[in-house]
Amino acid sequence: MFATKCPGQDMRYWTADDVYEEKCPQCGEMIEFFKTDIRLRCPNCKTRVANPRFDMGCAQWCSYAAQCLGPGAKGLKTKSIRLALEEEFKVKAKSYPEVVTQINHLIEEADSLCLTKKVDLPPILTAFFVLTLKRLSLIDNPEQYLAAIGDKLSMPQAVVKDAVTLIRQLENNKTTDEAGNIVMKLLSAIKTGEKSCI
Repeated sequence: MFATKCPGQDMRYWTADDVYEEKCPQCGEMIEFFKTDIRLRCPNCKTRVANPRFDMGCAQWCSYAAQCLGPGAKGLKTKSIRLALEEEFKVKAKSYPEVVTQINHLIEEADSLCLTKKVDLPPILTAFFVLTLKRLSLIDNPEQYLAAIGDKLSMPQAVVKDAVTLIRQLENNKTTDEAGNIVMKLLSAIKTGEKSCI
């Protein structure tokens, strides 16, 4: 007996809508995406571009997703990463209920900005949450905290790595890309009392 390929990942079951082109947000070059591509490098400027129509399909709920797509499949669920980060933030920042209240609105704004700018949401949310906790003096070392929380929440290494890069850029005032600009915008919107969280 031989193993058959999962219908959700088998290209024989795809339609014409499952392969499409999107413009690179940096240079405008067209990039061909398959629905299962998470992100690709632009052939022109080499920027890593998130797939705006990424579709996990059955891997979002299937217990065999890790066997089908590899061990990172568990962490690819943007919604579950988002919810796990929200829960972690609420527990850690419970002494700042006004900030916790602002978070839901800002998450929706981040989601919208990432969709518009075609950048990955999970690293942006991760960097935003971690830097907010630091600015509230609830953590000392963002990178150590991120490593611990990444393990605890089974986050993909790519998300953790991208979030660390964002945090380093922002702490050194070297924001040069859309992801950094989005995190800065979110951080500037957090208010604690009369002042912003930056």
